[in-house]
Parts: sequence; C-alpha cells; structure tokens
Amino acid sequence: MVKLMHNDCSKFGYRKVTGNVVRHPQRLISIGHTAFVSPWSDSNIHKHSDSEEYYLLFNGQLNLVIENFCIILKPNEIVMVRPNVPHAVLGGTGKIEYFGIRTPALDDKQVVSELKTDVPLLHESERLVSGEWGHRIPLDMPQHKNCWLFGAGSALYNAQHFVMAYLDFPTHETANAGLGTRHQLHFHQKSWEYYAVLVGEKTLLIDDTHVSIKPGEILAVPPNVEHTLYSRQAPYKGFTIRVPVELNDKIVVEA
Repeated sequence: MVKLMHNDCSKFGYRKVTGNVVRHPQRLISIGHTAFVSPWSDSNIHKHSDSEEYYLLFNGQLNLVIENFCIILKPNEIVMVRPNVPHAVLGGTGKIEYFGIRTPALDDKQVVSELKTDVPLLHESERLVSGEWGHRIPLDMPQHKNCWLFGAGSALYNAQHFVMAYLDFPTHETANAGLGTRHQLHFHQKSWEYYAVLVGEKTLLIDDTHVSIKPGEILAVPPNVEHTLYSRQAPYKGFTIRVPVELNDKIVVEA
C-alpha cells in the first residue's frame, strides 16, 4: 500500500507485506520485508557487483552463508554484505520478520555457485564481528543506538551508498530530548530520507503540515522538501535511512 502525502511524500505499509515494500524511482534503494514467514533457503550462492545488501532481523533466526563461513543472525541484529561478496540464506528457525535492504537496487545479482551446507560457523560466541566481507552488528548495544550507524563522516561503520540510524527511545523524555534545538526545519538537496517506525509513533512537520508515522509504516521524503521532527511517542523504535550518501547536503531553513 502506497499513499501519496504532502509535497510528493509517500507512505508505505509493511506490516502484512512479504516482498518488496519500497523501490526508489531511480533505483537508489529497495526495502523488502517478511511478515513472520517460515525460514527458507536461497537456491544458489550469489553476489552483487555494485550493491550493498543488509539483513535487518527482528524475529526468528536466519542462517547466512557468507564467503566460506556461516553466520547465525538473531533478533535485533543486522548483517551488512559488501559488493562482490558471495552469500546466501541457508534456512533458519522460528517465524522470520526481517527487512532486506539493497542499495543501490540494481540488476547486478550474479550466481556464483551451488548452495553449500557444510560451512563452519564464524565467531558464534561473539555478536559483533567484522571483516572485509562486511559486518554483523547487534542493535541493542548502547553504542549502536540513536546515532548514524552506517554511512560516512561520523557514522560508526562505513557504507558507500546510504546512511542509516537505529533509534530506540524508551521514555518520553529521551524520545523528545533536543526538540527545537537539534531538530531544525531543513531540506536535503539530493538525498531522500526514509523513516520506518517499529514501535511508538513519530510526527514530522513537513512544510506546514504535521504527518504522523505509525508502527508498520515507512515515510519517504524526497529532496528539496522542508521537514523536521516534531515529536516521538515513547516507547519508540525505528530506523531512518538517507540515500545517497551526500556530505554537506543538509540545508537548514532560517526562521
């Protein structure tokens, strides 16, 4: 379901969707979702020549083959796979709810080999692991919340094509800290922003209109649209994406 909002903003519903939710008009990003489905396996190991791929898991367990090892992805974890790294889904357990994010969303998938099932686990005792292939990151670690997790500049982990923040505010005071100071009316010259709400509610001021985003919704804000955070209803969880990576792209609108 897609609803056109104020100033060409679009709202996407993901709660009951298994499949593609968001596909950017210029293929800068695609966001898919699974609505508590049974585990599955890919038919082959594949790679993407240009795209970064992200597996953002919130329920169940996904087993991923990456290069010549296996990672067990658990709830509240994200795996980033860099371009040209062979990978595949190798089953899992429980009912799977996850977001699959690919940026850019190009037709660059290449089959590498048949799916292998006899690969060793990588550092299963450690939830935070990184390598040239990418990262496995636990979202519930304090240092990974309420900051730019992926991207450039001040982001914790480098990403070429987008910036992403995971947000977790347990109380009203934390959810609305800094409103009116850090959050100013602004627009981005080239970047799109996507606001996904998991728990709670977020309200943006877009030009002179208040737009609320509820659990199960993603709001897309195109470039050159003035907006700012107006409020969050706590407890709040969600993630924000900006694409493409453009440093110094934010223009604050003077009062």
